[in-house]
Amino acid sequence: MYTEIIRRKAVAFPNSCGGLVSRRLRDNRRAFQGYFRRRLSKPQDAEDVFQDFVLKAVRSAQTLQNEGKVDAWLGCIMRNTLIDHYRRAATRRNAEMAFGYEVETTANDAEDDHAEAGFACLYVALSNLKPDFATILRRADLAEEPRTRIAADFGLTVGTLNVRLHRARQALKAELESSCPACRAGLFLNCNCA
Repeated sequence: MYTEIIRRKAVAFPNSCGGLVSRRLRDNRRAFQGYFRRRLSKPQDAEDVFQDFVLKAVRSAQTLQNEGKVDAWLGCIMRNTLIDHYRRAATRRNAEMAFGYEVETTANDAEDDHAEAGFACLYVALSNLKPDFATILRRADLAEEPRTRIAADFGLTVGTLNVRLHRARQALKAELESSCPACRAGLFLNCNCA
């Protein structure tokens, strides 16, 4: 795929900056691949990121204005491509962790008899909140997990987690007040919602 992309683009702009970019990519292929292999633990990830880098460079080659800055321009694209990979990987890990925790929490909720008197409307209100708010409330308030662990799982600082927890509590309060007359009157522990 790599040589085919380079060959096609070199034919498309043989005497422009794009042609110079194609030649640099072709001539320095091993150096570029080595850059990604040194920074990524899996060879297949390094190859994927390298392919992304080549595509980005070839697609935006026409935007290069100064032929003397081709190497610096390619270096910027390399770093940005690597950073994009790290961000996508972190987002994927966070989503998988949140999903895993949500599945675990849902399974535990099914085992627990959470419809005890005084708590039925709480779980209904939690299910109506944004998933992030519900997860943070379940972990911080119901499961009483340490905030440092929760913050680490979400990739947040403890201060940011505290702000989100405050917002989640406010959203839960508003949800309870709008859905349950007893909770609206401040009688949460005496609520008999079914």
